[in-house]
Amino acid sequence: MENNQVMRIGEFAKAANVTIRTVRYYLECNLLPPEKRNKNNQRVFNDEDLHWITNLHYLREAGMSIAELQHYTTLVREGDSSLPQRIELMQEQRKQVIAAIADKQEQLKVIDHKLERYLAGDSAVM
Repeated sequence: MENNQVMRIGEFAKAANVTIRTVRYYLECNLLPPEKRNKNNQRVFNDEDLHWITNLHYLREAGMSIAELQHYTTLVREGDSSLPQRIELMQEQRKQVIAAIADKQEQLKVIDHKLERYLAGDSAVM
């Protein structure tokens, strides 16, 4: 993608690997920078917006709620003075992701155990 390419909503959603509905929802929730419009009054997005929504999407996938994303967005827009709060927020989110990974590892152990037993011929294992 060329530097600061201007995209319409469909192109933007595709580049961000989200749906158009997600883009619109993030706009409604004030999670994206103020919208920009082209001479035909169509919403347009640039590379900075793409970087922003990609990060938001990753944080959402990592378990942050919309309210938490809104709080985070507000903090980022406040600038350097909010850095300690952003660090605290990211540290807490990191702990939650680590806990979720540990849960998934335990789930994988159960599945692996079941597979091992079934492959060994023990079909009675629940």
